[in-house]
Amino acid sequence: MKCAVCGASIDSVEDLVDDNWIFYFYDGEDEHGPICPSCSDMILSPAEDGEYEVKEEYRGKIVYDDEFDNDEDDDRLEEVVLGFILN
Repeated sequence: MKCAVCGASIDSVEDLVDDNWIFYFYDGEDEHGPICPSCSDMILSPAEDGEYEVKEEYRGKIVYDDEFDNDEDDDRLEEVVLGFILN
């Protein structure tokens, strides 16, 4: 799993819980997550309903990892040719 903001990765759900990652949060009506402790400390605050939300000064200004256009990357992967190296 990767942080929705910075892209830092973590191996398992158990590590996610142990390292105090937040499973999900809201930017307006949109749900995102997970988010690492460094990013959550900087951009999140608890809402009145107890859920985490993006602080007002960051709302609508973050491009989340799940919003990147990966089509371009997929095209480049098709162009890679793998072969054997003989010595």
